[in-house]
Amino acid sequence: MQNKTAGRLSLGTDTAMAFMIGCLLIGVLLGTLSYCFMPHELTDKLAEAGREHIAFRQTSDLGHILIDSFFTASLFIAAEGLLGFFAFGQIPALLLPVFRGIGLGTVLSMVYNTYGSPGAVYASIIIIPSAIISGIALCMAAKESVRFSSRLFVITMSSDPCRGISEMTKLYCVRLLSAEAAVAASAAADCIFSLIFAAKI
Repeated sequence: MQNKTAGRLSLGTDTAMAFMIGCLLIGVLLGTLSYCFMPHELTDKLAEAGREHIAFRQTSDLGHILIDSFFTASLFIAAEGLLGFFAFGQIPALLLPVFRGIGLGTVLSMVYNTYGSPGAVYASIIIIPSAIISGIALCMAAKESVRFSSRLFVITMSSDPCRGISEMTKLYCVRLLSAEAAVAASAAADCIFSLIFAAKI
């Protein structure tokens, strides 16, 4: 019986994670499509911002790159963490991976449009590995945020006493910290690939 229960929980967790990754990929698709229909004035501004971003990685030391990458990704994890403490935070928590994916899809499209094939390959090598790791971390945080928010909603609507809320909160915070650890790994990957490939663009 316990094995069956554990199996159901594992399947539910895998399904929830797959759904969050699907939201992220939908965002990437939307970002790519939206870039195709943007006016030239906006794409020119994005191209300028992209060149400044690459220049930052070409000229900055590893400490600045690490802090910039870690801080940017951590903002999304923090937002997911805060949304989990709201009983009605499920929908915004689901939309954050989509929003992150839109940004990634737009950036990748801009890189290809700005640098052409050779430069886009190197730029993508800098962007994609850390984006994948931080994207998975965001999906982990989103999954936990939706789950915790849903539990708070049930507790709010229930007339029974709130039992185990302290343990639930501690477990929630620990899982968010594991997502934050993945963000640190993505920032390290950003530093490594920037060091190797930024000068080649």
